Amino acid sequence: MDHRSKEELHQDCLRIATFLHAKDLKEDLTSFSKDPVHLGLFTDRPALYKMMEAEGKSHLENGHSELFQQLMLWKGDLKGALQSAAERGELTDQLVAISPMAGYQVWMWTVEAFVKQLCFQEQYVKAASHLLSLHKVYEALELLKSHNFFREAIVIAKARLRPEDPVLKDLYTSWAAVLEKDGHYSMATKCYLGAASPYDAAKVLAKKGDTASLKAAAEVALIAGERDLSVTFSFRCAQEFLSSKNWVGAQEVLQQHESLLGHRLVFCLNELLHKCLNERNFVEARGPSTPCYHSWSVKQDGSFAEMVIGVWQSIFGVNTVEQSQDIFEQLRTVEYPPTTTNTHPRQLLFHISHDLTLALLSIQTSSWEEAVEAILGAVTRSFDAGNFSLMQDICSLLFPTGCDHLRYNLDHTDLQSMAALQSLEAFVAYGQLYDLWWNPPGISASKQLGLLSEACSPVQSLLSQNNTKVDSSFEETAVEAKIKVHSDPLSNDATSKTDPAAMSGLSVEREVKLKACRVLLSADHAAVQSIQRDISRVQQTLADMICQHQKNNFHQSATSEQALESASPSDQIQSKDQVNEHISLPDLTKQLTEANKKLAEFPETIKAFRFPDVMECSLVFLHMGGHVSIIPELQQQSLALLNKYSGTHICKEACKKFFS
Repeated sequence: MDHRSKEELHQDCLRIATFLHAKDLKEDLTSFSKDPVHLGLFTDRPALYKMMEAEGKSHLENGHSELFQQLMLWKGDLKGALQSAAERGELTDQLVAISPMAGYQVWMWTVEAFVKQLCFQEQYVKAASHLLSLHKVYEALELLKSHNFFREAIVIAKARLRPEDPVLKDLYTSWAAVLEKDGHYSMATKCYLGAASPYDAAKVLAKKGDTASLKAAAEVALIAGERDLSVTFSFRCAQEFLSSKNWVGAQEVLQQHESLLGHRLVFCLNELLHKCLNERNFVEARGPSTPCYHSWSVKQDGSFAEMVIGVWQSIFGVNTVEQSQDIFEQLRTVEYPPTTTNTHPRQLLFHISHDLTLALLSIQTSSWEEAVEAILGAVTRSFDAGNFSLMQDICSLLFPTGCDHLRYNLDHTDLQSMAALQSLEAFVAYGQLYDLWWNPPGISASKQLGLLSEACSPVQSLLSQNNTKVDSSFEETAVEAKIKVHSDPLSNDATSKTDPAAMSGLSVEREVKLKACRVLLSADHAAVQSIQRDISRVQQTLADMICQHQKNNFHQSATSEQALESASPSDQIQSKDQVNEHISLPDLTKQLTEANKKLAEFPETIKAFRFPDVMECSLVFLHMGGHVSIIPELQQQSLALLNKYSGTHICKEACKKFFS
């Protein structure tokens, strides 16, 4: 209501009357008032427009744009209302809904403007819906894809596009890439499957690396026809089962593929080997997880090899020579990295199982040369890993009575095979040698345990003392520790408290084992090892000289102030220069050339295969003679070898007392 004074209201009545009934209304009306806009409601249309324009301007100034737009609609200026709202970014669903009243082109323009406004307001899904009203499907999909609304985009694409449209596959793969980056592998797998890319789907699903994911990935690849990929994931899954000592689960995964029969044999041998070692209290067998073995019926009275072959025949159906040959050819192509002291025990045992599987398959096909080299590979793997107990256990499992059956079946004219057999016999004898030394007759089990417990502390101190001097192999360091640890306790205590009658002579079994250890005292291998030590020493000296030269260049390029601050390092460099000043590069090169020439004179069969340290074995023989009767010939041969080749050996200090 108008709450002005009565006089002003009367004046408005007069103005309206004059405007409607007098001549020259316009002039008279303007002459009565400076602001007759509010009277446009009761006068003609131009006055009404003027009043609506003034009121709309006031609404805009006060922030009530919706009231201004309403006035424009009442006026009939729909296009102007839409244009004004679009310029201000104030289009609404209502304005878009009534925009067709202004024509098709105006409606399209309004929808496009509203889409831009919605994108600015980050309402991308709503913007895409309005694009669909314009039949701009691809633009709507691109808008959703660019802002990671893949789910909505795929729904629209599958509902509106042809199944073979590449845009649909692009949406799936783009979404899968985002999901894979964020670690949502299962959802990414679904996307790749939707994009008809089962290969990528299986690869993504297997990325997590656990048994459940690998098993599902293998099954997906198998269903999709990607058999090679399925085989790969099945083998990886089996290895994961193996890490948790679940051989039952591993075999269930592998049995889906006939091409993995060879690997099933490897896992079978690994299970039986692990079980045997577990019964022998093998260190790796003790762990938080309980082993899950098969309930196979095995031969209890036979050897380990007979037990394994019996399971292969009864469970896996490997009964013919042709089958064994095919599986051997399949497994021999699998290569594993060289073993080091850092190799995990479980991985080491699996690699050994692979080698032993090749050996038993070779025996099945009467390929004795291949069998010897495969067994030697298994033994040297445990030796290179520094696991002496494992090497002893494997040798005792495979050769409880020695290697005579291998020698009988080999072709003695094949020098390569005979050299491999000699190396294998040496490692078997190497384990037996320490067993004879550490377990002399007449020593009780409790006494032996005490001697071994006393061995722990001196080993660590010995290694720490020699840390700066030793640059040879792991086994060379270990042997000096073994010798220093076991020589004195046994010679001082065991001989004095042991029954003289029990020590009067060697038992038949010990004598046979000692004679078998004769293979360790090989003069040819001692000579080769001596030359190889010389080569290693020269190479290490060259490496030290190069390193020293680089350090000298670094200090020469430093400023005088820095040189003063680093006085002690400079003193150390000078002392090293004084030590090596008498050694020149030409002399070292000459020594290296001569050593290589000497090494080349020996047959390749001697250098082709690993062999225990002859100096170490000679020392053990001599130390054994201090408390146990031993064959004099072996002692004399050991002394001769030590006298000739121990000059550069790490244990040369331990040899002095035998020549004093």
